[in-house]
Amino acid sequence: MINDVIQFIVEKMKRHRSLYEQNEQAVRDQIVNPLLKSLGWDVENPDEVQPNVTTDEGIPDYILFRSGKPILYIEAKKLSIDIEDKPTIKQLAKYCFGEGMKYGVLTNGAVWILFNAFQEGTTMADRILWKVDIEGDELTSSIKRLNIISKDNVENVETLVKKLQILDEIWESLLDEPKEITKGLIPIFDGLIKEGYPAYEFQPSDIEDFIKERVRELFASASVESPEPSGEPLQWQPSGRQGKMKIGNDNFEIRNSFDVLVNTGNWLIQKGKLKKSDCPVSAGYKRNLIHTEAKHKYGDNFVCPKQLSNGLWMETKYSNAGCINTARRLLERYGFKGDIFEVK
Repeated sequence: MINDVIQFIVEKMKRHRSLYEQNEQAVRDQIVNPLLKSLGWDVENPDEVQPNVTTDEGIPDYILFRSGKPILYIEAKKLSIDIEDKPTIKQLAKYCFGEGMKYGVLTNGAVWILFNAFQEGTTMADRILWKVDIEGDELTSSIKRLNIISKDNVENVETLVKKLQILDEIWESLLDEPKEITKGLIPIFDGLIKEGYPAYEFQPSDIEDFIKERVRELFASASVESPEPSGEPLQWQPSGRQGKMKIGNDNFEIRNSFDVLVNTGNWLIQKGKLKKSDCPVSAGYKRNLIHTEAKHKYGDNFVCPKQLSNGLWMETKYSNAGCINTARRLLERYGFKGDIFEVK
């Protein structure tokens, strides 16, 4: 199962990060090959996968075949390489263009990029169709995108990418207009109440207010894209009061929700875990959580940037619940169990 493979790979990268940062062949053999296998490709069958094939434009790391025809190039780099670097993308784009290949994949083991090799009037950044960070993104989101280059799906890349883009666009619009979700749920709640609890009478406003509250909680905790109405981080406690948090044996005071994230980031730095070479640390499809500059994946500025003790920038634009969940995931990313973290 691909989910088991991804989780196993992430654990390997935690334990042997320095190996994968220095050794491209180890990335190919121990990360890329297992992941391709989980996507249905037989990496030992030259009818499906051929490594290091000389073309007129160079030697791509992998060529994937379907029905006897080359269909996708994959270029693998060391974990320490920024694969969004323009020369790196241009290298693979050159391979693809020279062979008439429409799509290419770049990876450093952790980050995977699918891009359109040639599209008139667009920049390299515009041609990135999706980006997956298997260490930082939600597992289900990573699987959904990586499955597009599976053996069964790769011939339908264009359609599947467009479907993902449509879903993303609709989700973005709902983030801007959550009242549409509320409006859709009201008749469902009303029907279920009448069917299951006919002895109880609810006013329409009772149902609407309840759903609004739950939708706000959902968007706050589950989506890093959702802004706070005021444009500022929520106060952790009423004015003049402090909260507390604990990581392992270390205790911290917190006045604002963003203190949870900043304290967690600085704690990891003190433990020698969070380094500039780790950046960018992803927070989802389009956003970074931590970076060497206060910018998200496609150049947007951080909404509420805070600088950590080693000079890295952290996006802290989350609700209270979002800060806690994100801090816990950050700790787990670096090999610490979530139960060492507590907020009071």
